Amino acid sequence: MDANAFFIFSIMLNKIVKEFFPLKGISEVLPFGDGHINDTYKVIFEGDAAPCILQKINVAVFTNPQGLVANHIKIQEFLEADESDLEIPSLCPVASGGYLFIDDSEGVWRMMNFISDSYSIGIVKENWQASQAGRGYGWFANACSSLDASLFVEAIKDFHRLSFRLRQLDEAIEGDRAGRLDDIRELVDFYKARQDKLMLIEKMVDAGEIPQRVVHNDTKIDNLLFRGEKACAVIDLDTMGPGILYYDFGDSIRTISNTAAEDEKDLAKVNFNADAYREFASAYLEQVRSISTPGEAGSYYLAPVLMTYIMGIRFLADYLNGDVYYKTAYPDHNLVRSSVQRRLIECMEEKEDYMKEVIGQILGS
Repeated sequence: MDANAFFIFSIMLNKIVKEFFPLKGISEVLPFGDGHINDTYKVIFEGDAAPCILQKINVAVFTNPQGLVANHIKIQEFLEADESDLEIPSLCPVASGGYLFIDDSEGVWRMMNFISDSYSIGIVKENWQASQAGRGYGWFANACSSLDASLFVEAIKDFHRLSFRLRQLDEAIEGDRAGRLDDIRELVDFYKARQDKLMLIEKMVDAGEIPQRVVHNDTKIDNLLFRGEKACAVIDLDTMGPGILYYDFGDSIRTISNTAAEDEKDLAKVNFNADAYREFASAYLEQVRSISTPGEAGSYYLAPVLMTYIMGIRFLADYLNGDVYYKTAYPDHNLVRSSVQRRLIECMEEKEDYMKEVIGQILGS
């Protein structure tokens, strides 16, 4: 973006901020974070007013932004009476009413409070980080356990439903839109060889052996904020809604136990951090022990593999489709991401007995 275009864009951002806070002076509106989907900005006001987060919702991904808001407000109001030291971001209303502002180009915007004096991490390097992540996400799961999942909108239909993601992969393989299939057949074969085993979880859900709950649905480590050496907030609630505990437990382990970045090119750096796994599992499962059913308890060990697998085939399908969903920084970015997930699955499979043992010790089975 050249200087003139950036100047015009900055004026537009300031106008949008004024729709939420017409009486506050604006100091700066700066790009913030590195999310894959939405465009996020930190709004700094003049004087001592607390900063806020402004987001443009990607309506190509989240086709029902009003549903996102409805979900968020339900959780926001429900947790008002919660006495934990953990929190979620609170939506800020538009001055004219509601919680969404639609600009002249049909862009959909929302505002929320900024969690002060906080930070996120991308790779767990110390055991306390994994333990605090388990405390944070375990708090969220337990706090939401009395909510009726049927009253919440599914932000993205079949978001973690494996059969749906496998159909997407099969369509990407058949279409081969970007002409990349021949070079990655071995990676495709790796994922296809594991689909039947992991489909067992979906069959248990469909049979009612694993209950639907209100869960976060995107519990990677950087969706948790820390203050000092304690978790302080669970953020990025776009996908929050109906799901199963395995989704949150598994996706947390997927990122917390990975010794490298999600897009690390050197696969020798990708390994399974067994200590981080134990620390997270201990803190998380202690909080959901009382709400876990026997059906859930028996297969927690498969959840990390399931979620790593789902992310791996999503990255792979997007690569075959020509990188149309995830933001990429270079041509093979999604291939690198999928290869990292593949390597992590291999490491998890090597540690399957250990993972079962840890869960058995925590849950007493």
